[in-house]
Amino acid sequence: MVAQLRPSRVERVDPRQVIKTISNITKKPLTLNFICMLMVAGVLDIIGLFASAIPGLGVVLSIIYNVIFIPWFLFSGVKFNAKKIGSMGATSILEYIPMIGNLPLMIINIFYSYYSE
Repeated sequence: MVAQLRPSRVERVDPRQVIKTISNITKKPLTLNFICMLMVAGVLDIIGLFASAIPGLGVVLSIIYNVIFIPWFLFSGVKFNAKKIGSMGATSILEYIPMIGNLPLMIINIFYSYYSE
C-alpha cells in the first residue's frame, strides 16, 4: 500500500491569509503613492552615495529631500507630529556625516513617516 503524502505547511498557506496578516501588521495598504515615494527617495539616496566626492552635494540633497517630501506627505494625508518632524530633521543632519550619509536614511525615513501613527 502506498502512503499518501501530506502537503507540507508551506504548501497549505493561503495567499489571501498572508495578505490579511501583512495588512493587519502595517494597517495601511501598499499604494502607488508610497511606491513612488520610495523610488524618489531611492534615487536621492543613490545620488547621496556620491555626495562625499562633491562638496556641498549632501546639503543640496537634504534641501531637495525636504522640499519634495514635506508637501508630498501633506498632500497624501500623512499627519505630522513632533516625532515625524524630528525624524526628518535628524535624517537631514545625518546626511551631512560622510560615512553615515551613505546609508539609505531617506528610504528608512519614508517607511517611518508613512507607517507610523
